[in-house]
Amino acid sequence: MAEVESSTAAFEEDDHRVAYIFNAGQSPSQSQLQVVQTAATAATARPAKRRKVAKTTTIDAPKQQQAVVSGPAFPPLFNGAERPDAVQLRQDLFATAWPVLEARVQHVLRDANRTTLDEVAAFLQQAAAAETGKLTAGFIITGPNIASQDLLFEQLAERLGTADQATFVRLRASEAPNLKATWLKMIRDAMAKEGGEDGRKYLDYDLEALRVFLAQQQQRPPRVVVAFQDSEALDSGLLTDLMTLFHSWHDRIRFDVLFGIATSVELFQARLLKSTARQLYGAQFDVVQADSVLERVIKSAVAGTQAALRIGPSLLRSLVERQRDQVAGIQVFVSSLKYAYMCHFYANPLSVLLAGDGRLDSGLVQPEHFEAVRTLDSFKAQAEAAVEARQLNHAQSLIEDDQYLVGLILEQEQKRREYQTQLLRSLHILAAAGLSPSSFVELYMVALASGIDLSQASGTVPAEDAVRRLNPDEFLSLIDRVLKAIHAGSPELGLDAWESDADEFVAALADTRDEVEGLMARAKRNRTSLKSRYSAQSRVLRTTVVSQKVQLSRDTATLTAEDTAFTAAVDTLTALLAQNLHCDPVGRLFLHEAWVYDAKSPYRDVFVPRPAATVARALSRPHDYLACACCSQAAGGGLAATLPPTAILYQLYREAGALVNVADLWSAYYALVGGDDDESDVGLGERAALVCFYRALAELRLMGFVKQSKRKADHVAKLKWL
Repeated sequence: MAEVESSTAAFEEDDHRVAYIFNAGQSPSQSQLQVVQTAATAATARPAKRRKVAKTTTIDAPKQQQAVVSGPAFPPLFNGAERPDAVQLRQDLFATAWPVLEARVQHVLRDANRTTLDEVAAFLQQAAAAETGKLTAGFIITGPNIASQDLLFEQLAERLGTADQATFVRLRASEAPNLKATWLKMIRDAMAKEGGEDGRKYLDYDLEALRVFLAQQQQRPPRVVVAFQDSEALDSGLLTDLMTLFHSWHDRIRFDVLFGIATSVELFQARLLKSTARQLYGAQFDVVQADSVLERVIKSAVAGTQAALRIGPSLLRSLVERQRDQVAGIQVFVSSLKYAYMCHFYANPLSVLLAGDGRLDSGLVQPEHFEAVRTLDSFKAQAEAAVEARQLNHAQSLIEDDQYLVGLILEQEQKRREYQTQLLRSLHILAAAGLSPSSFVELYMVALASGIDLSQASGTVPAEDAVRRLNPDEFLSLIDRVLKAIHAGSPELGLDAWESDADEFVAALADTRDEVEGLMARAKRNRTSLKSRYSAQSRVLRTTVVSQKVQLSRDTATLTAEDTAFTAAVDTLTALLAQNLHCDPVGRLFLHEAWVYDAKSPYRDVFVPRPAATVARALSRPHDYLACACCSQAAGGGLAATLPPTAILYQLYREAGALVNVADLWSAYYALVGGDDDESDVGLGERAALVCFYRALAELRLMGFVKQSKRKADHVAKLKWL
């Protein structure tokens, strides 16, 4: 039966008029006729349309829409005082800078997998021509970072599906829980293209339907490449059944399988039956590891000359450490870079100073820019340095003269490019010559943070001792590597050859090389070995007996004229390298805040969030977030009756064990907040306190701190220990 409506419900007068009209003064036939007429009238009658009476200008609407679309999406900074052209310039700089970096990253990622793609394609073609009668299997060793190999399998699909005319199917462990679901997924993906039908109906997991489809696609012979991206996550029994069925259909459909393996082929093979392993004709392919790819990405996109924004050393080190500690994919690193670019151009009004090629002029810089520049640490350091150097007019003009400051701002674009060129050239020579055992990424971060100094005592890259200990052959090889680095440049860094800019350095290196080659020829004629006073051969151990006691001392062997000349050549090369391979820390440059982003706080909040710690702090110290007078009594983290009920229960929760008796928890809570009655000023009544208690306990359960215990009905189980 339908529920009886409440008598207090209010009805309008005409609510049921269309359904029924009763008039006691009319006959039943007249009443029925009136009902029919009323229903027909109600069915044909339509409500009047609401018409717009206000006159609209349809001609101006497209112009307004175009103005809204073409306007800058970035908000004006300086509390809204930033000019629209400056806002648009910041947005244009981001739209120009980021696609260049992203394109270089994608080029590096695709180029890193090119060797593996060629090897896999060649192996599949060779196995097809060999007719081994076995199932062709490629074991791709991706390393522990499976998440970073999505691009590899996408490239495999493009390469094998187009060049080799094969149907490529990609499967993950989550998509293959059992044999039937795996067949269903594989057949649907393989038959995703449009094709004809022969009129017969097949089951969704019938391989005969796939064979007919491939025949209609005119594949001779029908060929399907099945790639298991995370094959080690699949059930071993499922893998055995799949390989057996693939092999049984080998005469009708040629199946080739590819396995993405994180550990080793031996461990993967141990999970298969020996009979299944004997059905496979396989080969192993090693993928470029994530560390090598990460270094190439940083070298090409982050440190290259085409990078408009420089990632600071502190932030870059955090990004690299996270990639290594969390074994994150390269795409996570790329997302971090894009977030850094967005933060800089979106929230930094001084990012307009990155504009070059005449886009930045004195008319674009407004008084708020001058005020912001004068608050920078680099500006303060510039002014203090001018005062210490007794350049008082320069310091006064920096602080007071806006036009003078505009001239210095416009000069920084050229100085920034000169600094980046010197930095990258020095790093390229250090890495190419092998003067430092550190990787390029480590050298780059050290150079940004502390500069480049080759002196042995206080240098950031101490290479003097390494150069001095070289023998003549290694000495000549070092000079050749330095000259080759200058003549060839670095395509990854975007550096062209710069022998014309370093003609004096190149000539001095060539003269030193010719001199050492002449010394080696002279020493060979004299049948002596060429050495310097820094080498280990020139240091001898002398034994002296004094008062029947043996004393050991080190002494320098006698050097020939050739040895002395070689020592002078070593000193010359050391001085040349120290003179030409140098740069200052990026933090010492004037206005580096405009083109260097080194803020770690927003990056950590976004990419390394800590929600559990944040929730725990909010519950243990609610005064830090609420800043209310009622929570100030327990600002140090203690208990107080005025705290929110959830915070009180959380404090009691931390003191409890694995199982918490709800009755005991209620007793402890009411003992703290309870009062004599509901109107008490010192506490809550029992009824109000019980409502707050249940609500707080429900919130703790919602946040995942407790759950209902299965062993004891009147207990809750503790889920977190913070």
